[in-house]
Amino acid sequence: MGVYSTNIISPKGNSGMTSISTHNDDSTINFPDIGFDFLYNGINCRTTINSSGNSWIGLTGSNEQLRINRRDAGADNIYYAKETVNGKATFRIRWEGHQSYSTWGTLDLVWELILFDDSAMVLVIEKIPNTGTNSFENPTLGTTSLTLENNKSYAFIPQQDQGKTYTVQEGSYVQTDIKYLIVDGNDIKHWDTTSSSYVKVSELPITADKFETYGDDIYHKERTGIIAASPILKIWSPSAELPIPKVTQTIKPKPTIVNMNDDILFSEAYIKDIINAVVTLDNTGSGIIVFIVSTDSGVSWKVWNGSSWVLVDITNIEDVKSKGMPAAVLQGITEAQWTSIGLSNKKIRFGWYMEVTVSSDVLKLKEIRINYNIV
Repeated sequence: MGVYSTNIISPKGNSGMTSISTHNDDSTINFPDIGFDFLYNGINCRTTINSSGNSWIGLTGSNEQLRINRRDAGADNIYYAKETVNGKATFRIRWEGHQSYSTWGTLDLVWELILFDDSAMVLVIEKIPNTGTNSFENPTLGTTSLTLENNKSYAFIPQQDQGKTYTVQEGSYVQTDIKYLIVDGNDIKHWDTTSSSYVKVSELPITADKFETYGDDIYHKERTGIIAASPILKIWSPSAELPIPKVTQTIKPKPTIVNMNDDILFSEAYIKDIINAVVTLDNTGSGIIVFIVSTDSGVSWKVWNGSSWVLVDITNIEDVKSKGMPAAVLQGITEAQWTSIGLSNKKIRFGWYMEVTVSSDVLKLKEIRINYNIV
C-alpha cells in the first residue's frame, strides 16, 4: 500500500549496485528474478524484465513498454539492485549512457527505474537530451506520451488491480504500512468483513496502538454502519516521510425523472398544430435520456410507441425508463401523429428520464424546441 507524493526524488547512483551490461549498443538483456511478484497488465513480470542499449524497459520481455529517449543510443553501464524501502522490497534499475551509440563515455542520458511490489513504479531522470521517444504502453488506455525533464521524477501508479490503467504524474511514490479508521461521532470504527459494515472498536481518543490493532489496510468507501452525516477518515503510518494522502470520491447521480412545471402554450389563433419537436443535448458516453409528453398539465403522460399514443406512469421510474421515447423517436413524430394526441387545449409539457451509468458520462439537455404549423 502506498500513496503518491508531489516530492521530486533524486537518483541514488550506482554505488553498491550490480552491473549487468557494459558497452551495450543494441543488445537486449534480461534482469534476474527481482525478488517479488510484479504485475503489469495481469502478467507477473518477476523474471521477464528486459532492457537494452537503446534505452527502454520491457516488463514482459522485449516489448519496449517504457521508452526513455528511445533511439539508436548506447548504454555504458546498466545496473540493478534489490533494495528495501520503508520495510518493503523494491527493485532499482540504473541506466547510464548516451543518445548516440558513437559517443561512448559521454553520459547525457541517465535514468533510474524503481519497481514496487504493488505494481507501482517511479522513473527518476538524471539526464535526458529528449532526442528520442518518450512513451509508456499503458494497459487498457493505450500508448501514453511522456514529457520527461532533467532532475525530475515521475510516479506510475496503477488504478486497477494487476497493474492496469496507470496514472503518470510528476512526483514520487511512498510505499509503507498505512492504516485506516473511521471516526463516527464519538466512536472509532473499522470495517468488519463478516458483516460487511463498519463496527465500533473503541471510543475517542484515537491512538497509534488502535491503528495497529484495528486499522484497515484498505479504505472502504461504503457507509454501512456509519451514523454520522460527516464521518472522519483517519489515516496513520509509522513512516515519517509519508505525504498527506488525498482521498477523491466520485459521485454518480441517481437516475431521475424531470418534468416541466409549466405548460408550453400555443393558443394564438394563427397556430394550427405542431409540425415537430427538435431536441438539443450533449450525450457523451453511455447516458440514457428518454421523453414523455402531457397535454393536460401533467395529469397524465403519454409516449408514441410507433403506432399510437400510450399512457405511461410518471410515478413509476422503471415504466418511464422502459416506455419513454429516445430523442430520435421524439423528433421523428410527424404532424399527423402530433395531432392524434389531442391538442384541442393548445398546450403541452415534456418530462424526461435521465441516467448516467459511469461518472465520466456527460448528459445535458440543452433545449426542446417546438415547430408549429400556422394558418
